[in-house]
Amino acid sequence: MEINKVKVKIYGQEFTVAGEKTEEEIFEIAQYVDEKMHVVSRASGDSSTGSVALLTSMVIAEEYFDSKNRINEAEKAKAQMENDAKYYLKMWEDSKRSFAQYKESLLELKSKQKADDKLVKQLEEKCSEYESSCFDLQMENIKLKSALEKLQR
Repeated sequence: MEINKVKVKIYGQEFTVAGEKTEEEIFEIAQYVDEKMHVVSRASGDSSTGSVALLTSMVIAEEYFDSKNRINEAEKAKAQMENDAKYYLKMWEDSKRSFAQYKESLLELKSKQKADDKLVKQLEEKCSEYESSCFDLQMENIKLKSALEKLQR
């Protein structure tokens, strides 16, 4: 990678900063540090470069660790969401599989019900035939009893 050198001004002093970042990025970083040093200087009331540099380093380090913690929390939340997504995807697939099984079972039950309805109809017809035969037998029995009574008188 190419090393870029940029002249920057931080807290009134000029520095030549070298790094792998682009000139624009190096300048932006230096500008950020300069702004922070001026904010710290105004807040502390101290203008000595050493004290301001140390306090600014502490402020920037605090921002860094806060950002690092937020990133860690975001990564944990992302991992949790990915796990949740996998869980819900698995549940969705299981539900689709169960639905397909229930649908297949329903078709089987409908087919069985159709066969059972046909059998019930056949049995009702037989029952009707038996009732008719029974009625005919009862009528014949009455006729025979009547004929027997006539013969016995």
